[in-house]
Amino acid sequence: MPLRIASVRQASRTPRKRQPDISFCPSCSIWRFNQPRVAALRAPPQARALSPFRNASTLASATAINPPLEVAAHHQELHHTLDGLKQNAANYVNLSRLQLALRGLETKDAVVRVAILSIDDQKAARKLARLLLVDPLAAEGAWEQRLEDTRPDDGRGILLRHGDEANVHPSNPLLQTISIPSRVLHKNNLEVLICTLNVNVAGPGRPTSSNRPKDAILIPSLQTPTSSSGRVTLVTYPIHKAIVIGQGIRSSVAYGRYTADTVEDISPEMVKVSINLPAPQEEAAQDASDAFVIVDVNTAAKALSKFRESTANSVAYEQGWFRSGMPALTEWLVDGVEQSESKVKPAIKNLIASILDDAEANITREDSQRLEELVASTVPESTRQPILESIKVWAEHGHTELRDQLEGAFAGKNWRRIAWWKLFWRVDDVGMIASEVLERRWLVDAEKNCIYLAGHIEQAGLFKDVERYNEDLLRKRPENVDQQTFGTYPPLPHEIVALEKRKAKLVDDGEVKFPEPKPWPAQIPITRALLLSETVPPLQALAQKLVLQTLSTTSLMSALSALLYVSMSTSLFEAGAVAALGLVFSLKRMQKRWENARSFWKGEIREEGRKALKDTEDKIRLIVQTNARPKQDIEGAEERRIARDAVQKAREALENA
Repeated sequence: MPLRIASVRQASRTPRKRQPDISFCPSCSIWRFNQPRVAALRAPPQARALSPFRNASTLASATAINPPLEVAAHHQELHHTLDGLKQNAANYVNLSRLQLALRGLETKDAVVRVAILSIDDQKAARKLARLLLVDPLAAEGAWEQRLEDTRPDDGRGILLRHGDEANVHPSNPLLQTISIPSRVLHKNNLEVLICTLNVNVAGPGRPTSSNRPKDAILIPSLQTPTSSSGRVTLVTYPIHKAIVIGQGIRSSVAYGRYTADTVEDISPEMVKVSINLPAPQEEAAQDASDAFVIVDVNTAAKALSKFRESTANSVAYEQGWFRSGMPALTEWLVDGVEQSESKVKPAIKNLIASILDDAEANITREDSQRLEELVASTVPESTRQPILESIKVWAEHGHTELRDQLEGAFAGKNWRRIAWWKLFWRVDDVGMIASEVLERRWLVDAEKNCIYLAGHIEQAGLFKDVERYNEDLLRKRPENVDQQTFGTYPPLPHEIVALEKRKAKLVDDGEVKFPEPKPWPAQIPITRALLLSETVPPLQALAQKLVLQTLSTTSLMSALSALLYVSMSTSLFEAGAVAALGLVFSLKRMQKRWENARSFWKGEIREEGRKALKDTEDKIRLIVQTNARPKQDIEGAEERRIARDAVQKAREALENA
């Protein structure tokens, strides 16, 4: 019984097994296990070394998105200014590279990520990575055999980290992670990414975009299948430095075409181009600072094999190794990764400088594009001046037509038909004759010529982008008023007035009928419609009123004279004098009021005609002069100014870091 109790007690102290938690890092796209460490800590060191599971902090990349760490005091200003770029210059910086730089500042000894990009396939990149990371004094490891595997790869990238070869990494559709006991990785805190670079794209002259050569090299894209149909999704994986390896002259020519228009933007401190060519008989002089280096992977591999066979072959190994050009690459690989107490790693500093340079280049490029758009939208002076002269000639002809046509109309036979003494039998023709004057004699040719003039303006491209003419007037524009266009939105002031009256004024037949919107100036037809609806009916009503008043007054005075003759025994002459007085008074009043009304109406339509001509001329001239000049992009310019200031502050902080 005590034994059972002891066994139960011992079992109660044994930690329960549970399924490991799995999490996904969106920055480095690495699946990682969060395994309880209770049993691992109680196990002996030998068991912990052979454990297939590692802690998340050692398995996950140090450059991944983790909870922000406490930034060192001497890096806080730089970190703050870089973090501000997310808000002030988000459209001009690559956020994945910016996030990588921020993570580097948040870590005391940040991991430097180096990519080895193969132009053709991963075989050359794998061989080169093996030679760069191998320990010649150690026996060949299993990771070397995996890199030397000649079987076709599945398209996934390979991530090499320092660690025990026995470490088991979870399956990832993007990356195949391999832990290797490399002193180069451990001493310099490096991790190496192996993938391919596609250079089979258009050459110089292609538009600037996210797939430009510099971005494709410094932000490699990892492919992951999304369906059984073969579609893939690209996931960016930013790095600090990159080695581009090509096979032979053909690869070098393809790379040269690929980067022909952006070769000056690629810094040799961040990108090293190596071409695999047969090694010369003697060692070639190559420096680590050169942008290009020639290597012979096969010669280096043979020299390594000879040295591993026997240390007596050290001289042959040294000669073959230096003839292969590998020393320049190994020196460049570890250049800029040393850690200082208060300084930023040169590799991270180069990354930040590259991000800021790209941001400034993007801002400048957008300024240039906007300037080109403004220049393209500007109408040349040689096109604008003839149009302004045509407007001046049109206005002169319009005023001349208004004067001559109205004088001819008012001196014509129809207008004389409604003289004051003819109103008794012509009173019903007043509205018809007045409407005929407005429709046939009031700026008819000017309206037609205005349509032709608007056609020339449209042909010159001055109506293509007409924006707001008067902001103050637009703010006062009624919300329920239909839009009458002069070329384009918004309506002109004269059209707004007409539309307001259209909504407010009713006549006997219903709403006032205004002309439909046309893509040419509408002041003249709208003013004519207003005159027809507002002045002709009152003139017709006044004529009828005057005729009725005259007949009524004459009848009353005649009745009064007859009454005086019958009742007061006055003479016929005296009674006739009273009737004549009434007749003369009523006719004189009719003549005076009617002639004044006709004179006022003639003056009103003349004045409204001059106003319509002047309004049309001013608005057309305003459109020509306004749209001939480039329109300023105020909001875009302010956004670029803020972004440029943020980049400048980050650059100053980088210089002090």
